[in-house]
Amino acid sequence: MNTDRASLNVSGTLYTFTFGATVFAVDAAKAGRVATFSLLGKNVLTAPKNPDDNNWGSTFWVSPQSDWNWPPPAEIDPNPYLASVDGNAVVMSGKAAGGLGLAVSKRFSADAAAGVVTIDYSIVNRGREARSAAPWEITRVAAGGLTFFPMGDGVPAKGMQELLKLNIADGIAWFAYDARAVTGDQKVFADGHEGWIAHVDGDLLLVKAFGDIAASQAAPGEAEIEIYADAARTYVEVENQGAYVNLAPGAISSWRVRWFLHRLDPAISAGPGSADLLKLVRGLVRG
Repeated sequence: MNTDRASLNVSGTLYTFTFGATVFAVDAAKAGRVATFSLLGKNVLTAPKNPDDNNWGSTFWVSPQSDWNWPPPAEIDPNPYLASVDGNAVVMSGKAAGGLGLAVSKRFSADAAAGVVTIDYSIVNRGREARSAAPWEITRVAAGGLTFFPMGDGVPAKGMQELLKLNIADGIAWFAYDARAVTGDQKVFADGHEGWIAHVDGDLLLVKAFGDIAASQAAPGEAEIEIYADAARTYVEVENQGAYVNLAPGAISSWRVRWFLHRLDPAISAGPGSADLLKLVRGLVRG
């Protein structure tokens, strides 16, 4: 565990927490997007490929996608958010999306002693009518590596894209990236269990922990866990969603996600079915 105090630096629209060898940076100019989550100089998140690229880093949408199709409402992603510092935390707030009446805010804080970054997302209904929505975190990592989570109820499901296949063993779903198997845009929808999803990139382990929901609580046509691989074989989306709730005008829905970034010991097997890897993740999540 790292006992150094997390420091916060502000440079233009970029707000950066640093603790030990870990850096976590958020850009207010890009809807409070997480641009960097790095350990020892290695960023586990993708960077933009060009000035027009919006599919990078980690962002947030309201679910279900059927409410807005594509692209996301610009007020939610990627328009600038208003940023402020509140003690040791950073708060970023967006404007209401015209067609939905929903606005998003994000509160970021870092606990150096626990080695965790906490993100508190809020969806507020600023419209005149009730609106139902679920929180949705979309984290883009480089194509490759291993993504895994505990399976909940049901079986993995296909959406509009080709089915991204999972290997399920002893209640854990594993996706070991194989570029040869990515023949188009691929995605999988699944109910999770235990409230976490993890991704291994080389010697880095990214873990995202959140409140577990029942399959019946997911937004229509969506799921608690979603994984997407793009046809160009450039990135993977490690996605998690919270409960679908009805928001009266003025009502707020809040959702917390905790992020961990850990350097793997070479002795730990980082392949599908690894008991040591599961033990490590569960230890981080349970604290």
